Amino acid sequence: MEGNHQDPSASEAGKTTRRSYIKRLGALGFGGALASGAASSLQGVGVAAAQSEGAAGGIAVSDSGTTIDDDVLHLDFGTSLSATQSDADTVRVQSDTNPNTVDVRDDLGVEPEDDDLWAAIEAHYGSFEPTNRNHCYKIPAGTWSVATDNVHFDAHEFLGIVGDPFAVLEVTDQDVDRLMTVGSLDASLPHAQRTVMRNLQIDIRGDYDTGIARWYTYRYGHIENVSMRGRRDRLNDRYGGDRHTILVDGVRPSTTNVISCCHLNNGDTKYDRSTHVGHAIPFSSDVYNHGTNYWEGCQVSDYIDNGIYVSGDDGRNIVTGCHVRNCAGAGIRIGPNDYVQDCQITMTEHPGYPWSGLWLENGGGQLVSQLLVNNRMEKNTEIIRLTQDGPARLTDVHITDEGTDGRAIRVDDNDDAPTVFEGCTITDRSSPSTSDYAVYVRSSNVTFNDCEFDIETQSAMDRHGVFVTNGGDEIDRLTLDTCTIDPDGASLRFAESGADHTVESSFFEGLVMSDPETTLSTVLWVGNRHRGETIFRGERSQWQGDFNFGFEI
Repeated sequence: MEGNHQDPSASEAGKTTRRSYIKRLGALGFGGALASGAASSLQGVGVAAAQSEGAAGGIAVSDSGTTIDDDVLHLDFGTSLSATQSDADTVRVQSDTNPNTVDVRDDLGVEPEDDDLWAAIEAHYGSFEPTNRNHCYKIPAGTWSVATDNVHFDAHEFLGIVGDPFAVLEVTDQDVDRLMTVGSLDASLPHAQRTVMRNLQIDIRGDYDTGIARWYTYRYGHIENVSMRGRRDRLNDRYGGDRHTILVDGVRPSTTNVISCCHLNNGDTKYDRSTHVGHAIPFSSDVYNHGTNYWEGCQVSDYIDNGIYVSGDDGRNIVTGCHVRNCAGAGIRIGPNDYVQDCQITMTEHPGYPWSGLWLENGGGQLVSQLLVNNRMEKNTEIIRLTQDGPARLTDVHITDEGTDGRAIRVDDNDDAPTVFEGCTITDRSSPSTSDYAVYVRSSNVTFNDCEFDIETQSAMDRHGVFVTNGGDEIDRLTLDTCTIDPDGASLRFAESGADHTVESSFFEGLVMSDPETTLSTVLWVGNRHRGETIFRGERSQWQGDFNFGFEI
């Protein structure tokens, strides 16, 4: 069915140089009006008067005299053709239907703080057939009442709900548990083709609680600059709202969603119960997501049931430039083929339940790069937890731990798939109440390359380096290459038997040892520096090694 609903300009999609783009416009004979970033339009691009042909740095477009300047974001050609500038040298050609503007005050007669804005939008939306729903609801600045629960925007060509320039939606009825549901789980048509929500703050102060949205999108969705004012109270037995605050699922593999610069920093109300599960979840996708979600520049603080929770689907989640603070469960929790880049996890207040910073689970293919974790709190488990079923790679992950107890890293994943840490650091200045290790390796095929673990306890208890143990089964193929492990006590301890380890070009400032019942066979141990003792109490067989300092094979 997808093939019957392609854009007429699909064959034109892609990047092209400005010069070839201008030639194409000349051949087609299209004119156009210039849109710049100075004014906002219905799709987030501005429309301004055409500049003169002689504008500095401009390029003439066909015979209209319209020019492309360096700050041009969008050229609008009505319903026929549009071009969006993507960088200094290229434009991307696409086709999109321009939506009809509906000013909620002028066109729907809604007055701020008096009328139910949500009921008016629902009535207008429902008065059109799905293929004729092509509207952007513009909400002027002010505070607008929401007293209608869970409006279903089930099928449309385009739906925009946009603050102009910014609007507050105040929940005024305790029966509002969720503002909206977009689309449906059924991927058949008609469906929610394109959906945009932008420049809004949801106010739930007082005795109110609500989730914002569950979106099941067909082609694309875009949520930008949406925040919440007031703390969620999801488990309140009188007015607690939806478990999900913002949930976004693409119903097709080709669906793309962008969730940008959304802030949920007021958290959820903690209830005294045995588990964090059941509290509100701030940002999420779930098992129904088959598309690609871009979570960029989002912030979340003080939620009990995870922070960014996207591990349970077979789509892809790309989490970039986000900051998670003081969340229980896991700060960022990712699944198969997900990517975390340039993010930060901060723990300065204990959330009242066990927590981890980053959790990789469910399938493989996860990538993590440029992650900063800063912890000052007690941890019951570990800061980074890996329990995925396939390969994963973590690059430039930097952990600063000034808390107590627990571990920095635990790897307990699939024995057959490789897990690689590259260029990662741990700066451990924790104050443990019991002697423990910063890193637990509980599965085979784990590599640490060019990593540095600097461990200095602030209490009377020892803080060791890397512990290779899973409680009895063999652990094979541990690789330590060009690593430095500088602990208070032991740098490296093998508590389980194993084969085919590779340890080379590394610095061990503390004790290196194996337990009495271990058998370590076919190990390459070469080019290492041992500044602490080396005590292998178990059996060693078929080792290979030379050029070691302070250690004899």
